[in-house]
Amino acid sequence: MSLASLDNYLSRCINEKVIPGCVCWVGNKRNTLFFEAYGHAQIVPQVAPMHKDSVFDLASLTKPIATALSIMLLQERGLLELDNCIDDVLPSLKKSASACKTIKLLLTHTSGLPAWYPTYLFPEDKRLERIADLNRGDENVIYSCLGYILLGKIIEQITQVNLADFFQENISKKLGLKTLGYGPVTAKDSVAATEKGNLHEREMAKQHGDVSQVKWRTDVIQGEVHDGNAYYALYNTAGNAGLFSNTQDLTTFTQAYLNDEIIGSKTLEMMIKEHTGGEEKRGLGWRVDPYPGLLSPASFGHTGFTGTMLVVDPQQDLIIILLANAVHPTVKIGLMNPIRQEVVHIITNSITPNA
Repeated sequence: MSLASLDNYLSRCINEKVIPGCVCWVGNKRNTLFFEAYGHAQIVPQVAPMHKDSVFDLASLTKPIATALSIMLLQERGLLELDNCIDDVLPSLKKSASACKTIKLLLTHTSGLPAWYPTYLFPEDKRLERIADLNRGDENVIYSCLGYILLGKIIEQITQVNLADFFQENISKKLGLKTLGYGPVTAKDSVAATEKGNLHEREMAKQHGDVSQVKWRTDVIQGEVHDGNAYYALYNTAGNAGLFSNTQDLTTFTQAYLNDEIIGSKTLEMMIKEHTGGEEKRGLGWRVDPYPGLLSPASFGHTGFTGTMLVVDPQQDLIIILLANAVHPTVKIGLMNPIRQEVVHIITNSITPNA
């Protein structure tokens, strides 16, 4: 078994300057089959090499790894039910358009909340209510950062601790992980850089209101969460984004998750099974069958806006992690999708099931 073609492809992505750098890990619940770093962790204002232990802003991988998993831990402990309505936990939302939506609907992106809104434009003391009132009532799958922001607040309400602290105590610390957690990361030199400023965020936010009062970042973002809602509205700790990790800690987490070391096997089964139907199949936190025709229908995974990906195929006992700083120094929409597709294609053509 050889993954030389994967090495060649990722090297070409760097040499042709498609992306600045990346780290890729391929393996299973026990073993490593491939682990390499490529290119640069930063190219402006200075050049810095990428290392296998470089830390990445995981972006929306936060949704399944921190938020959905924390919800399921609370469910296992009997502190909530997935059929609880939002206003059962957050009484301030009783008169909102989202009041009767359930936790499960939030988890599966079927609550009716839109994909995105610059929530930092809302008054801070009314922010939660204004987010909930954006609900359109549609129960089809609409991938929503806003729903996961509400889930983060539900976790904090039930536990009475900060989401970052709950994740650290119940997951990272339990597994002995040093880099998997919420930022900001103090050792900035260890972190792959993201965008120079928040120009992409600013341009999107301008469509929704006056952005002149926002204290926009203008320097290269490194060690702070790239996501605008997580940074400007939620102080680095949000249900939709905010996690950082290096590849090895993310690998250890994934292996522990699959080996029932964090949640029980029945809870894991609930999270990774399809709950929605339709073209974009959703589990609890995860997208199910994200690469049809390449991986088995039982596969699940998630991606992140910064250039991250984690995908698992239980039938083939296969884990693929690809972490890239694709938004450095500027955002290029759609850049990573063909790269991810090709990486999965190369790997599935290179290995045999249960390798």
